[in-house]
Amino acid sequence: MKRLAFILAILCCILFNTAVSASMILEYDGGVHNYTGSVFSLWVNGKELKDLPLEPIIFNDRALVPVREVFEALGAAVSYRAETRSIGIKYSEKKVEIQIGSNLADIDGKSQKIPDGVTPMLIAKWGESAKTMVPVRFVSDSIGLLVDFDANSGAIKVSEKKEDTKKPQNKITGISAEEKDGIVTVTVTASGNISKMSSPAVTASGAVYVDVDNMSYSTSNKKEVNLGAVRAVRLGLHDSSTRIAIDTENMEKYTATISGKNIIFKITADKNAKIDPVEKGDDKKDDTKADSKKEDENKPKPSELSGGKIYVVLDAGHGGTDPGAIGNLMTEEELKVFREALTSEEPIIDTLEAGTGKACYEKTIALAVAKKVKEILSSRGVAVIMTREGDTYPTLDERPELANKRGAALFLSIHLNSTVMPVTAARGMEIYYSESNNGKEYGITSKEMASIIVKKAAESAGTTSRGVKSGNLLVTRKSVMPANLIEIGFMNNPDELSKLITDEYQQKIAKGIAEGILEVLGKIKLP
Repeated sequence: MKRLAFILAILCCILFNTAVSASMILEYDGGVHNYTGSVFSLWVNGKELKDLPLEPIIFNDRALVPVREVFEALGAAVSYRAETRSIGIKYSEKKVEIQIGSNLADIDGKSQKIPDGVTPMLIAKWGESAKTMVPVRFVSDSIGLLVDFDANSGAIKVSEKKEDTKKPQNKITGISAEEKDGIVTVTVTASGNISKMSSPAVTASGAVYVDVDNMSYSTSNKKEVNLGAVRAVRLGLHDSSTRIAIDTENMEKYTATISGKNIIFKITADKNAKIDPVEKGDDKKDDTKADSKKEDENKPKPSELSGGKIYVVLDAGHGGTDPGAIGNLMTEEELKVFREALTSEEPIIDTLEAGTGKACYEKTIALAVAKKVKEILSSRGVAVIMTREGDTYPTLDERPELANKRGAALFLSIHLNSTVMPVTAARGMEIYYSESNNGKEYGITSKEMASIIVKKAAESAGTTSRGVKSGNLLVTRKSVMPANLIEIGFMNNPDELSKLITDEYQQKIAKGIAEGILEVLGKIKLP
């Protein structure tokens, strides 16, 4: 009776309020709601989809669209499992699995959080059948489709990506630097006018950088400067954009501006800091076309960087605002409260740290295990460097960069696995290495190191080894030394998670990892 009265009240509001022409009565989350937000038209590959069972609607500034009507029209295979309320979308070589009411998605076997708390929903116009509505931007980006919002026409346009065979037209052709009154001016010159760049930012190591779209370079990828607070300028190509990074030391402030064909950096040194003099050589000579092989030969060897000491770098995955996978041992009621917390602006308490152990973050378990590994190795006389020792977030670039700068003997990143649905079949450990970083320069390859570590860790924990896998992961790819990323268990397997949150099981994992590292160190020789 109350439900009927509520519906009648909504109808009255609509009938006598002509100012909102897009009002709809919708049923979702067990209730009836008067939707008065924007309603968009929907276009797929330039063709408008008409007579939709439910038009695209907006929740929390994110558009939800009917999943079958959109993605099947683009040639994707869409499946739905009623028992788990999960949706599978397969397009080309990409696959996404999402679940009604869940903010976690499985993208090609890797768990990822859906932004802004806008989860897939079952929504029905009042009195009609429910439709599965999904966040169009998230799903499209995940499977390689393009989405365009045309605010003027009120249209959402989804289309296939067209292969762009054009190379960036603009190229960096020169880099110069000069110092005056304690300020170093670095000028990066391109072949054509530069229209825009990203806002300048600074890494934890003190490098100032900007990203420039539609840009490549014909110069060397590094220019030594050694003026004031500036040590060097580095260039890195990412798809069709280039990152310009200024390595600094004792920097006080910086600016970066565009002027025609130039990007001009101004780096001011900290006047209170002592800057050691650097042998500059012939600074006026333009060395941007120096042979890259010669540059590599001039780089200090790992044994020189480390002073002949053996360092192990341990990287606890995620951290800070990036929690990684979220484990759940909650009741349905507790889970409801936790999901509401995920969509609020209040900080979420990691209940592993709070001591309940019902819901926890991958970042917390990874750090706990990494610290235990460090403790064991340190007791055996091994020098350990941690990429983080608290709830911070070093970027993916900064993690291997730290290991490279210290001349480390090996790099190990510790993570936890997850799939989109709670399962008991997925369990155990697996470990990754990069084919591009699998040489024998250190006396052992990354793949050989991976085999040793995962075997020791799985045996010590009494769990299954899922083996060694090749993956093009940034932290292992950009490390100079043998490098692995180990997944120590599944966060979404309730049985395994109940062990992963315990100090006893973490200690077993840490013991095995440490034993594996010690065995690897016996085979390593720093170049």
